[in-house]
Amino acid sequence: MFSKTIGKLAICLSTLFISAWAFAQSSQTLGDLANNITGSMKDITNFLTAGAYVGGVCFFIVAIFQFKQHKENPQQNPLSKPMMILAMATALIFLPTFIGSISTTIFGSSSTSGGACGFQPGSSSS
Repeated sequence: MFSKTIGKLAICLSTLFISAWAFAQSSQTLGDLANNITGSMKDITNFLTAGAYVGGVCFFIVAIFQFKQHKENPQQNPLSKPMMILAMATALIFLPTFIGSISTTIFGSSSTSGGACGFQPGSSSS
């Protein structure tokens, strides 16, 4: 047990030292590293936004079929199931807009970041 812990600690420390040495050998500054991370976050937020829209549309289609099943056999298919699926579809479709509105409400419109991709609703983006 103790030797496994020492081995894991040695691996973590060696990885940390190698990473620090590689960072010291490169010509990048800490600001460049932060800009690279921020740039990659834009792609992640775009992917999550697209996933929310696609998931919302899929849930909406499933809700339509559930409503049809409820109409055909109301005893086996309660109305609460398609209503909850429809609520999830609505939440997923409006999630990106909701996040932008909430960030404007909390941080104000004069802040430099907020919302998806660090952009404020109502401001011009290039």
